[in-house]
Amino acid sequence: MKRRFWLVFGVILVLAATAFFVVRSAEDKVTDRMLSQADRFAIPAEWKLTRETVRPERFMCISTNPCPSLHRAWETGKELRRDDVRAVFAVVGFEMKADRPCERQGNVIGNEPICTSSGSDGELQYSFTVWSPGLGGPQDVVLNVEPRYAPE
Repeated sequence: MKRRFWLVFGVILVLAATAFFVVRSAEDKVTDRMLSQADRFAIPAEWKLTRETVRPERFMCISTNPCPSLHRAWETGKELRRDDVRAVFAVVGFEMKADRPCERQGNVIGNEPICTSSGSDGELQYSFTVWSPGLGGPQDVVLNVEPRYAPE
């Protein structure tokens, strides 16, 4: 009787471990795909990456943040022009629409988002925001990527 118990217990343990690794492998593939899609943006080499937060795909995603998701931020070291921003999107393969012209207004003070471009490749939703700390100053940019849940 004891021998049979340990045999069944061992089989269940092996099956559980196998299921865990199969699910984890599938989750990692989804996360890796999201990261490779985000790498399509033509970020200039001189921009300094200041933050990167990757929330991987999980079978149980219990959070207000979607799974998978990505947040990357850069210091550009310069004031961006419209063509600089457009060049980042030139090779992504889908349209990124800006909410307004990407130019800081002269009558605004403080750090503010001067434009946000967004788009979708059908699977993921992308948001690219340009932040300006002051008129004529170097700007920061933020890229957010998350699953697309609703049709456009």
